[in-house]
Amino acid sequence: MDKSSILANASSYVKELEQRVRELEQEVESSNMEVNSNEYCCGPNEIVPEIKVRALQNDVLIIIHCEKQKGIMLKILSHLENLHLSVVNSSVLRFGKSTLDITIIAQMGDGYNLTLDQLVKTIRLAIFSH
Repeated sequence: MDKSSILANASSYVKELEQRVRELEQEVESSNMEVNSNEYCCGPNEIVPEIKVRALQNDVLIIIHCEKQKGIMLKILSHLENLHLSVVNSSVLRFGKSTLDITIIAQMGDGYNLTLDQLVKTIRLAIFSH
């Protein structure tokens, strides 16, 4: 091969790679969603939990900032299991005297079929159910 053929092939290959990068970026953008919901759903004396949910392919990141209450972590983990989310990792940190920061990483199972908005709402309802 002469130099001009090598350069033409290299240029063509670089253009193909650039196109593939654009396609992959669009794919990641469309599958990387985030929901941050602070809707009012409870009584006037109750603190509304702040819940953030991100999803990337089958992985879900859930961050909850809520009022401390007995058994809340068990309640949330049981709820996620019922929704076909397998918890991979979780942590709970106390923030002040009466607030918790909960971080959960889960994977979607075969039966999982909620949107991120629906997931936030069901977690909030689970937190307030007695």
